[in-house]
Amino acid sequence: MTKTLEELRNSSYHQQLGRKMCAAFVAQQQGIALSTAFKKTAEPVGDLWLMMADFAEQAVGKAIGVSFPSDGDQRSSGLLM
Repeated sequence: MTKTLEELRNSSYHQQLGRKMCAAFVAQQQGIALSTAFKKTAEPVGDLWLMMADFAEQAVGKAIGVSFPSDGDQRSSGLLM
């Protein structure tokens, strides 16, 4: 992880990404619509989903060779705006 748990908990970017990843997992496991799972996913999500969001951000960024603006740096990429 590049960020501490406290930084992840305070990051709205990681909160949303973690919530979406959690909803996708629940929808796939239960065979329900993603929109239904997303509505039922609690806010804030747990630390596991925050760590998964950070890992996913790093992995995707490394794979495509960019850094994402999760730290509030809007100069790094226009991909997530």
